[in-house]
Amino acid sequence: MKPTVAISSDFLNAFSRIPRSQQRRVREFMERFRENPTSSGINYEKIHAVRDEKIRTVRISRDYRGIVLHPERGNVYILLWVDHHDEAMEWAGERVFDVNPTTGALQVVNVNAAEQMPEARKEESVSETAEALFTHVSDRDLASVGVPAVLMPSVRALKNRNALYELEKHLPEESAEALRWLAEGFTAEEVREVTAGTAKVAAVNTNDFTAALKHPDSERRFVTINSQHDLTAILSAPLEKWRVFLHPAQKRMVEKRFNGPAKVTGGAGTGKTVVAMHRARYLVREVFTESTDRILVTTFTKNLAKDVKQNLKNLCGDEFKRIEVVHLHDWAVKFMKMQGFSFQIATDDDRAGCWNRAVGYTGQIEWSLHFLRDEWEKVVQNNDLQTRQDYLKVRRVGRGKTLSRKDRAALWEVFEQYRDALKELGKVEWSDVIRQTRLYLEGKSRLPYRAVVVDEAQDFFEEEWRLIRALVPENPNDLFIVGDAHQRIYGPSVVLGRCDINIRGRSHKLRINYRTTEQIKNWALALLHGIDVDDLDGGIDDQAGYTSLFNGPEPDIHFFHSLHEEKDFLVQHCRELLSHGRAEEDICVAARNARMLKTEYQPVLQEAGFNTAILDKDSDGSEPGVRLATMHRVKGLEFPCVILAGVNEGVIPYQRKGIDDDPVAQQEHNVRERSLLFVAATRSRDSLTITSSGHASPFIKLSR
Repeated sequence: MKPTVAISSDFLNAFSRIPRSQQRRVREFMERFRENPTSSGINYEKIHAVRDEKIRTVRISRDYRGIVLHPERGNVYILLWVDHHDEAMEWAGERVFDVNPTTGALQVVNVNAAEQMPEARKEESVSETAEALFTHVSDRDLASVGVPAVLMPSVRALKNRNALYELEKHLPEESAEALRWLAEGFTAEEVREVTAGTAKVAAVNTNDFTAALKHPDSERRFVTINSQHDLTAILSAPLEKWRVFLHPAQKRMVEKRFNGPAKVTGGAGTGKTVVAMHRARYLVREVFTESTDRILVTTFTKNLAKDVKQNLKNLCGDEFKRIEVVHLHDWAVKFMKMQGFSFQIATDDDRAGCWNRAVGYTGQIEWSLHFLRDEWEKVVQNNDLQTRQDYLKVRRVGRGKTLSRKDRAALWEVFEQYRDALKELGKVEWSDVIRQTRLYLEGKSRLPYRAVVVDEAQDFFEEEWRLIRALVPENPNDLFIVGDAHQRIYGPSVVLGRCDINIRGRSHKLRINYRTTEQIKNWALALLHGIDVDDLDGGIDDQAGYTSLFNGPEPDIHFFHSLHEEKDFLVQHCRELLSHGRAEEDICVAARNARMLKTEYQPVLQEAGFNTAILDKDSDGSEPGVRLATMHRVKGLEFPCVILAGVNEGVIPYQRKGIDDDPVAQQEHNVRERSLLFVAATRSRDSLTITSSGHASPFIKLSR
């Protein structure tokens, strides 16, 4: 029977840190190891003073050793770690690798560190009489969610969440995750349902490591190598773990067969885009496998489409030939040109001129230009109204001002004049392009794709959803939609059911934040406190169980009297980050608009000797230096360290003209601005710093 060869997530971490000259030797060893781990050329040696007798060491070079797990029973070989000789021996000596007898997952436990924690906390206990954190949870329930028996005393000794956060470093991921939810009051059964991995198993053979590797929780940290192509792809980008390891809840969404459109929501950092990309690959691999079957992946923004396209190329290999990744507006223009149509899109200046002409022609000056534009976009265009009679009858849901029949008749005159002015220019709006594309497709019997995967769903407009519905026939697995209305910074609230997209019974939620720390997540969520956030289909979303797997410092907020003081701090803080081992590329300075970046923050950083790189629509992200980007541009990206600069009153929220007399428009604008600050804050992985000068944005007070 051919041996099973696997590598661990920890191994990839270690591999990424060693010098490139040694990486080459490790690659050469691994190629031989994958081909035949029983070869006489691979000398396995036992390690003295280890907690786990299944551990062996292998020689890779004069200085470097690999650590291998090889149980006595079975034919499994797992590469666990690579390092200098002494460091590798120390790492191996502290850990045990066992199949959990309750869940069946292969777990890694740093027993030495975990066992020392209760002893250390006896001396610094908050209160000898304080009730233990998990008094309400039985040993049986703790075991059922993956807590190893050897760590049960450490878990039982926990008195508060801070102690739990410390112990988490030494627990298997699924155990740490489950304990977070149990501490929030979830039952063990609820936790098992949410995690999807720690399901009850009828009987577990703790000696069957082959079966253990196939367990959903094992697949978070171990990957079986089936070919040289697999090995090469993994080692070429060892830190891009999203390509290899999925959370069981993510994998369940990726591989589930749906009877129609499906929706996956989740907070910032929960891996929605990762799920969308893996779903696209799964569809071409397992569902739509004919050579003519094509999958479309589309997003609301061009920048994200570009990023997703490159990542999918790396993920899929040859499978990518049947996947098309494109921004929806670009797709519509390209498709219609192929059918013989062409469009000239009206610029902002074109539209402003047409509105001024329409108002001047009709003399209707009692409504502000802002109100006219909003009424046009949200009522006329969004409902595809073509006649005066249509407008007189339509329900103006969500609009602040009540209009009489006479008001509507007068407004329609303005809208007709605006539409005529655009026609004279030979220009159209994006809504017109999307509508015409949809109408063209609806008259055709053959549609171009078998399935569409939609990312950043919260920002699409109703007309765009109608086009997406028209792109594929209504069949199982036709639409896969991911998004988060907390991050809506472009489009309005949309009910998918109104666009003939029925996702009832096929809605799912991701709850684990893999990007930001718990502290950053909590600060960002506080920005949206008191706002009812929709679930993309007419319901209200909630953040129950939304938790981060990492802990770190609280966001660092600084108020300065002057811009000069703020800029001095910015330079000093960047220097401090570099002195602690950060690279310039790890730092992103984000501001509300490009002018602030280019006239205030980039010059002062350059004068201080930093390399800088502006991330804009033309940037591919490869330039060296501290990243500078608008808060809109960082959407879909992440950085170890984020600095939100210039978070001032009058900047966030920026003062939008013409909405002072419209309370509904004012409220919508403020919610959009709060969401924008939320998006920018949640781009940070490790540290978040917020600065302001003069008067700070009132939104900062929301997060205190």
